[in-house]
Parts: sequence; structure tokens; C-alpha cells
Amino acid sequence: MLLFGPFRFDAEKLVLYNQQDRYSLRPKVLQLLAYFLANPHQVIKRETLLSDLWQHGEYREAALTQSINELRQALGDDAQQPTYIRTLPQQGYQWICDVKAQKCARKRLKLVLALCGAAAITVGTSIVTSSFMEKVEVQEIQKSALLILPMRNETGVQANAWWGYALESVLKEHLQHTHQLLPKSQTPELLKLPTEEQPSQLRLTLKPMQQRFLLQAKLDSRHAEVVVEHLDQNFTEIAQQLLFMLQGQVARRDDHIEPSPGLADYYRGLQALNEFGPQLAKPYFEAALILAPHHLPSQLELAQIAWHQGDITHARARFAALDITHASTVLQARYYLYLGAFQKALGEFSQAEKNAQSALIMAQQSQQIELIASAYQLKADVAWHLLQWQDYTMAMNAAYALVGSRSFAYSEAQRSFYLANPPAAGPQGKSQLNLAQSKKVLSHAIEYYRQSKDKIDLAKSLFAYGQNYLVPVSESEKSLLEALQIVSDSGNSYFRMQVLTYLGFYYIQLHKGEKALYYLNQVEVNEQFNSAAEQLNLLKAMAFMDIGLTHSDMDAIQAAQRQFNVLLAEPDTSVMTRTNATLLLAWTWLKLGNLDKAQTLTERALADYQRFSINEAATYAAYTQMYIHIMRGQPERAISLVDLDKNKDAHLMLFYSSIAAHMTQNNALEKKSTEMLSVLKNSAPLLQQLDEYKQQAGRRNSIKQIMLLDAPYSVYCQSKWVLE
Repeated sequence: MLLFGPFRFDAEKLVLYNQQDRYSLRPKVLQLLAYFLANPHQVIKRETLLSDLWQHGEYREAALTQSINELRQALGDDAQQPTYIRTLPQQGYQWICDVKAQKCARKRLKLVLALCGAAAITVGTSIVTSSFMEKVEVQEIQKSALLILPMRNETGVQANAWWGYALESVLKEHLQHTHQLLPKSQTPELLKLPTEEQPSQLRLTLKPMQQRFLLQAKLDSRHAEVVVEHLDQNFTEIAQQLLFMLQGQVARRDDHIEPSPGLADYYRGLQALNEFGPQLAKPYFEAALILAPHHLPSQLELAQIAWHQGDITHARARFAALDITHASTVLQARYYLYLGAFQKALGEFSQAEKNAQSALIMAQQSQQIELIASAYQLKADVAWHLLQWQDYTMAMNAAYALVGSRSFAYSEAQRSFYLANPPAAGPQGKSQLNLAQSKKVLSHAIEYYRQSKDKIDLAKSLFAYGQNYLVPVSESEKSLLEALQIVSDSGNSYFRMQVLTYLGFYYIQLHKGEKALYYLNQVEVNEQFNSAAEQLNLLKAMAFMDIGLTHSDMDAIQAAQRQFNVLLAEPDTSVMTRTNATLLLAWTWLKLGNLDKAQTLTERALADYQRFSINEAATYAAYTQMYIHIMRGQPERAISLVDLDKNKDAHLMLFYSSIAAHMTQNNALEKKSTEMLSVLKNSAPLLQQLDEYKQQAGRRNSIKQIMLLDAPYSVYCQSKWVLE
């Protein structure tokens, strides 16, 4: 047992205590703590930690940062005034607290380093000395990573594919004790790695064999074959027999397990759900319950399907009827995830927050990476709506550390409607979001799912790919429309609503308001889905605004103003939507030349953005005010809003700063603002306007001259300029 501060760390079992309290931490965080305790007072480079604890993966950097944050949080450590972990800029980290062994004698301790990432951990044996000169030895113990690939169905009958879902479920239950099972969703990018970097893979193939079937399995260099008389045969026994053969053992005859009724229909339902959607899957789950009325997994899937199809009353009843008291940790985690997502869609964020935390606890107990990542993703989604930015950032970082760019790629569309895109970067400020890596991951996923039969996963990948701002417009539009076609045939009305709504936002960004309305008018949303209905109304108003601003259509502007005012009058409108609507309404008045109303609304929006720490969108309100001050011939007031350090990538902020500085003959500010603008991508049009403005020095400060400048509403999201 190692002692530091008020804490005790069981190095053999990887358990952290504070007096009698036991901490529940991710295995990777405990491994990191073990590493620090084995190397106290030493400066450890980030590269060393990454090399020793994360062998490969595009999420390694974020994984380390998140694990450091979680460890500090557990210890109550302050990064600015650390007691345990000191960050040394450009150098790494240092454990600065003395470490003692519980006994004052030489003691050798084994630190069991259980794997929680995508590859086995390699920590070389090292001897370190604590303040009492006790020796602590770190020895390598590995738990190999394993990817179970979807079964290849070569029988020529697609309906037989359900058997692969059944086998995979049984195999996962057995293999999770001896292997670190990798998330199924990571299959596309893992298979793109060089062969020597790929994890171990279990490959299953089902082939026809006269009137029977032949099941083949391959695990690394080991092979096994089982003759299956018919597919209704007990697949639990067959899976166990397969594992015995792969391990070089002989299956025992006394291992017979009676098959559970309804399981075949349940797995047929899972196949239909993944390949076609809830419309075809629903009858299978209902059939499973006829044979096994108390089958909880089927009941849970039907609860999820009910609200995806818009039947909220039925969904509530199904969730309420479920008794998961004696269910497995995996099923409990799924229950809380499904229920939390349903409550989030209904706007019941407090309940959703509680269930997201319950899902995380159960998922951590199950040690299934994908479940843990999904729980963090749900926590992030809820935190977003509750304006809890620190919780949002931590949860997104945790999800990213577990499954990489996919945690952003498959995030739901509602955050994409945030005014200051890209949404996954967060409203507080810039983050380490790697859109290039996300684009690559999604490209692999689309290629993979096109070859498989999983149309729903293909639709999710296409939808996420279309939202990536690095994807060319020609590709993103095609991707979104293909996703819409798939989900329209799936029976998942909620998913269809998301795609249609995002298409509306997508065309608004392209200043195609009429096309945006075409898709927004197709959305059918149950008003009980508060957030979705609110977002739809905001986007319809934005579409009218775009038509009005682009074509100087006064009728469209007035229609937009009416809808913005309706949103502002509703007492239940969320803070984010209310503040965005306030700024957008200001833009319509700016177009109409009413500077007084535009300024009043913009000041209100800026105050709310700052009050709720919505910093990225606050930049929009700030440079809108700058524009108003310039229009009024008040360049000094415009300059007072300039923050070049904070807004160094905001094109219009730098542009207006240069204009105001030129008007006041502030040469130093003008030079700095212009230089900063010139290094940004896609800044050439603004620089040209700036040159033309300066060349007309004889008519300097004229309103006609200023009217030629780009207005704040010339762009609806900074991604147009920040990202190619």
C-alpha cells in the first residue's frame, strides 16, 4: 500500500482510498496514478507517458489530457497551485508529493496495469526511491486488445445474418474477462491501420454445407470449425464450443445450457434494427416477448423504438414498466442511456442528467468502452443544454479519450445549430477538435458500411460527414441527402427530423434560404420534443431572414421578425435560443437601417452571451456592436470592444478593428489588426475592401463608403472563414 497526503493506493489491486472511502476511477486513470507513484519527483515528458501508456491511436493526446484532468479532480488537486501533479510547460508533468510505503521495510509490489485503451500497455520494470527509501517495482502485466468482427454470412440468405449478432453477444460475455474488447464502432479505422499495428481479431464466417452450416472461426493463428445442424440450435453452446477449440481444449459434455425462448427473434430484431431501422425491427422484438414476456432486452428496445417513431406516451409506459433491479450491469447501463436520451429529447434535462450519471456508473462497472463513451456523450449533451460548459468539456474530452474523433463525429445535430460553429469546439472557446482526423475517420466508416449491410450506421456516418466543415460542399450536400434517403425508409422519424432540420441549417449557411425552407417545412416534430421544436422555429425564422438579407426582400424580413419575436415572447424558450434570436433580430433591424433598435438588441445579446459564458457567439455580438458604432461615426467606441488576443481568428472583429483604427489614425492598432487578418484563411475579400476604403481618403468616414463594407450578417458562422 502506498501512502501520499490523505490517500492510500493499493498498488496490487489498483484501488485508491481516502480513509474508508473508495474511489471509482477509470482503469486508465489508475494506471496513470500508478505510473506517477512509481516515479515521484521526476519530470516525465508527455511523449514518455504516451509511449508507455498509449501505444497508438488518433486520440492519444486527448486521452492523456483527460486522464490527467480526472486524476486531479479525484485528488482535489489544483493545476494552478498543485499539491500532487505539477504541469511544466514544454517539459511534461511532475509528481511533487512524497510517497511512502505502508511498512518501513523494503517491499516489492506488483502494479497490475489492466488495459483500457486500444492496445496493450508496455511499462518496463523500473526501481524508484521514495522519501523513506522504500523500493517499488513496476512490472508489466498485459491484457490484450481484441476486436470481434461482424460475422461474414456466406449462406446466400441475408436473413441468416441474425445468427452473427447472437454469437457475438455470447462471445463478448465470455471474452471480456480475458481480453480488452474494442468498440465495434471503431472497426472501420482499426482495419485501416498497418497490419502490424492492428489488434487481435476474431473473425467468424458462416457457410452452407449441404443441408447444414459450417461455422469457421479465426483468432490470430488459431482456427476452429463447428458444424451447425440448423440455426435454431442453441448458439450459446456453439459459442462455448468454439472458444474451447480456439483455446486448444475439448468441450465438456456437461456444459449443456437450455436455450432461452424468444432469443432468436430478439437477435433477428437487432439485425433488422442495424440494417434497416425500427420499422422492420419492431415486429421481431414483439415476437420475442410473445415467447418470453419478461425478456428485458426486447422490452428495452421497444421502449427506444417507441419514441424514435414519435409515440411518446407508449415510450413512457414501456420505460416505466421495466424492472432492471436484477439485470446485468450492461443492460442497466443501456437502460439509463436510452431513458436519459429520451428525457433529453423531451427537455427533461435534470432527469436526463441523473440517468446519464447512472449510465456512466453501470458502464464503468461493465468495463465496456463503447458504453462508457456513450454515457460521457450523453452527459455532454445534457450539460450543453444546461449551459454547464465545464462539465460539457470534461465529458466530451472523456468520450474523445475513449473512442477518438467518433465521439464528435456522431454527436447529435442539435449542437450543430449553435451560431458559432463548429459546434464540437464548444461555446467556451477553441478546443483541440481535429476536424481533419474526424473527416478521415468518417470516410473510412462510410467505405466500410457501404460494403456491409448496416444501413443505419451508414446513415449516421453520412450525416456526420456532411456536418464536417472540412468536407467540400459538393460532397457534404450529397452525403446529407443520401443520409436523408436512408432514414426516410427506416421508420426512425426522430432521426429523419434531425437530418431534415440540419439540412435547413446547412442551406442557410450557404445563403440558400428558399432551399432551407423546403426541407424545414418537411419536418414533422412532436411538440413534446421541446428542444427540437424550438430549434425548428428558430431555423425557419433564420431562413426567412436569409431570404430577406440576401435579396432585400422586406416581406421575408418581416416574417423573420415575427417568428423571432414569438420565440422571445415564449417564457420557456431556452437561454441559448433566446440569445441567438435576440442577435438575429438585431441583424434584421440593421438591414432595415434602424440602428437604435439594432444596438439595443445587440447589447442585450452580448450581455447574455457573456453572462452565460457563451464566448464564441459573444464575438458575433461584439463585432455587430463595432459595426454599429462605425456606422454612427463612433470609432473610439468600436475600438473599446476590440480584444485581439481573445478574437485573433474572428475575421470581422479584425476587419472592423482595422477600419476603426484607420478612422482614428491609430496606426499601431491598424497595422496589428490588418496583419492578423492577413494571416487568416479566406481573408482576401476583406483585405481588398480595406484597401479600397483607405484609397478613398478624401471621402473618409462617409456613410456611403461604410455601407460598402461587409455587414455582420454576411456570415452566419465563423467556419466559413476559419475552416476551408
